[in-house]
Amino acid sequence: MTAKVIVGVPVYNGAEQLRDCLECLISQTFRDIEIRIYDNASQDSTPEIAREFAARDSRVKYIRHPTNIRAMPNFLSVLRDCEAEFVMWRAHDDLCAPDYIERLYVSLVAEPSANVAVPTTRTQTLSKTVRISRPKPFVGQSNLISIIQLMFNSHAGWFYGLWRRDRLLADFEECWRAFAHPWALDHLILFPSLLEKAVVVVPEALFVQRLVVKGYSPQKGTSPPLALMTGLRKKFSAQCRLYIERSQYSEVEKLILRSILPIYVDRRVYKIRKVIKRKLLMDLGGASYNTDF
Repeated sequence: MTAKVIVGVPVYNGAEQLRDCLECLISQTFRDIEIRIYDNASQDSTPEIAREFAARDSRVKYIRHPTNIRAMPNFLSVLRDCEAEFVMWRAHDDLCAPDYIERLYVSLVAEPSANVAVPTTRTQTLSKTVRISRPKPFVGQSNLISIIQLMFNSHAGWFYGLWRRDRLLADFEECWRAFAHPWALDHLILFPSLLEKAVVVVPEALFVQRLVVKGYSPQKGTSPPLALMTGLRKKFSAQCRLYIERSQYSEVEKLILRSILPIYVDRRVYKIRKVIKRKLLMDLGGASYNTDF
């Protein structure tokens, strides 16, 4: 029998944090889950840790790719293999409160029109808390104002909330075809649900996002090339505009959404001031970062 919630854990060389992540998941108060570890051909002790937890708890399954398929396709493989209605990702370095899945599940089931239930996010380094971002409930506001509030109040941690699988798979595949880069992809995948106000906010659910360097993270002391920065801004904006045009809003509402889109893109992709700075420095031969995503 399929579990009510599938939790996918895409990982590559994540041995340092994976054990804490899996301990957190198997200790959740919501028990009807299956935890699937998608190992992207790790070269460290990730396989040993994964097999240890699979032996300890029958809800843990270990899937290993024979070769590295890149980070975002590994995330996507979680969705394509999922049989459950509800799914979430858990990065190997992140944690959450013991009742995290339970709170999100109850809230999402209670809102059949919602695509995703989103938490409070505590973002921290491995040594200290950096900031806390709480989702804000809608209070007597117009539909358009609520959507704008959602756009600018949204957080990357929402990507690790609880989703209805079928809609998420469709949005992920479309965004990946159009954007094809991990930077800001989480915000782009969230955008159609924000636009439809198909989000249920659950401030009581706590997600802990730990900031560690991953294989596809920008390398310290390097800068992205100008072409990448401008290209991602254009692609992100174009896909968001497409979602706006497809929406059922009036032409006036669409005009308002299009008018604020540059500000939203500035916050979610690369700020225009950074693009200008990069343009000024490009002739000095700045290094670019790893684009093996």
